[in-house]
This record gives sequence, C-alpha cells and structure tokens, in this order.
Amino acid sequence: MTDRRLGAAIIGCGNMGRTHARLLASFEDVALRVLVDANPEAAEALNAEVGPALVSTDYERALQDDAVDVVLICTHHHLHAPMCVAAAEAGKDIFCEKPLAIRMDDCEAIANAVNAAGVKFVTGFQARFSPFVVRLKEVAPSPWLTIAQLFDPRWGEQSWANDPVEGGGNVLSQGCHCFDAVRFLNAAEVDSIYAAGGNYHHPTLPITDAVACTLKFADGAVANVAIGDVGKPALMGKAAYQIFAGDTTACLYNYYWEPEIRIWGAAPERLTAVELPGCENSDFAHGYVQQMRALVDWSLRGIEAENAATVEDGVRATALGVRAIDAIRTGEVQELNWGQARPE
Repeated sequence: MTDRRLGAAIIGCGNMGRTHARLLASFEDVALRVLVDANPEAAEALNAEVGPALVSTDYERALQDDAVDVVLICTHHHLHAPMCVAAAEAGKDIFCEKPLAIRMDDCEAIANAVNAAGVKFVTGFQARFSPFVVRLKEVAPSPWLTIAQLFDPRWGEQSWANDPVEGGGNVLSQGCHCFDAVRFLNAAEVDSIYAAGGNYHHPTLPITDAVACTLKFADGAVANVAIGDVGKPALMGKAAYQIFAGDTTACLYNYYWEPEIRIWGAAPERLTAVELPGCENSDFAHGYVQQMRALVDWSLRGIEAENAATVEDGVRATALGVRAIDAIRTGEVQELNWGQARPE
C-alpha cells in the first residue's frame, strides 16, 4: 500500500468532467493536478470549485506533467481517439467517458495504443458499479432472456450529440450504456445481433435515432434491446432492465430517476434507495462513486476492480451499436465471432 496521492487530470470540464472532478476532489488520496477545456472559462469555474489545479486549454499540458498519473477524458466523442492514443503513448493511465468512440477504426486505435503501452484503462460504464445493477446480476447470473431499454425524449437537431461526427446520434452516443449493461448482466459473450429501426425524426441528419435489437449469446441466451430518443417512457423510466431465469425473474426500472428493483421467485424482494445502503446518494446509486474509487485504487495501488469496463468492453459496446445499424441497413443478421470468452 502506498500513502502518496494519485495525480489526476480532467480533460473536458463539461457535465461528466465536473461530476468526476467533484468525486475525485473528495478523495484524500487524489490530487487534481490539471483541468483542461477548450473553453477556459469552464476550466476556471471548475477549478474555483475543486482546485487549486493548473488550468489549460491544451490537453498536451496534462500529458507532459510528471505529476499526472491518470487522465480522465470527458470530451465530445470524436476527440476520444486522438486523446486516448496520446495519453497511452505518454504512459498515463486512462479513464475515458462513453462511448469509447463512435467509429470502429477509432476504437481499435485506442485499444491498440493501450495494449502496446500497457497502461491501465477504464471505460465509463458506471452502471456496472450500481448496487441495483449488481443485485440483478446476483439474482440471476445466467439469465435466459434479458429485456432492456434506454429512451429519451427527442434530442434537438443542434445537439452536439446528434452531430454525425462529434456525437453520432442517440444509438451510438448513449445506446452503448444499454449494450454494455446487457453484456455485463449475461454470462456469455454476444454471438450475433439483428436489428430494425432507422431515422424516425431527424430528417436533416445522417444518423440512426432508434433501434430494436435481438442479441444471441454464446450460451444460447437471448436479449431484446430497444434504444432511441423516441419519447419519454410513461412507466419504466429512461433505463430499465428485466431478466428471466425460469423460477427467478427481476426488473430494475427508473434507473436514472428513482431506481427500484422487484424480484420474483423463492425470495420475493423489492429494493429502493432506502433499502440499499449508500443509495440515498444518487452518484452512489448510479455507480459513479464506486467507479471513481475503483479507478483510483487500480491506478494508485494496482487493485483491479472486477466490475470495471476494460478498453475491450468499450470496443464491444460501440461495435454492437455499429453492427445494429449495419443490420438495419442490410436486413441481415450480423455475426460477431467474438466467442464465449470475455475480455480480460
């Protein structure tokens, strides 16, 4: 065990950058060294809250700083690949917000650079650490059928997340959360994916805004996954997951709002934030606190968190979105050929 502090840099001081910076600033074994944003006012405002740190508009400044051990990349998606590759080549451990990238060549470039450099890497799928999602996995570690959804009201035409280069639209920009959670909840790897859907209400943009998918796993399990900015769900909430394993079934709904689990089987159960210790804190309920704690413990102490999403998990989450869109375009099942083994 070491008693030194981990030096961290935040690249991108928008919504998620602020969330992670605030959590890291609350840890006694972390020192925020550098805050980077193309908008200097955003970095200065965050520094006033969590500093003192060096403020810059140039992310290379964080990579050149010997006091920085780990960089958190929280920018628009098209910047993830060049920044992750540069950080890996500089020998920094990396946390990258989801999606890893929205183009497969960018995802592969990141994975190749990380593996070549041997640095530690976490992809920002915090749901893996949520006590609610973990409970689902405990209840039925090998589900036969999974049903998952991730829905939003319509995203505006001018949203950066709808830009085909910067964000990719709802299915690629946000749907990766749903794809990763379904992979996490299942015991085997995805063998194939089929999807229908398309662009329902962004006629000026070359994006896919809704998909309904069927995933087949190497152990024979299946999943239905629906994603899109097609409207606010009236009952289940933005994100919901149902798992079926014969005598045991469970449902997590309202994950982003007021999460609740209902379990049917030999031991019926209903769990809300009141019943789960620490979940009165929404950052804890959704897994953000635990994700940052895991990142620090891995980078600083070499303690690898079992639930952390690897760079390969990031690649595969994006690949599912990309291949779903391919299935819509071709009308054909997309074979993935990943095999049953999970990424190390």
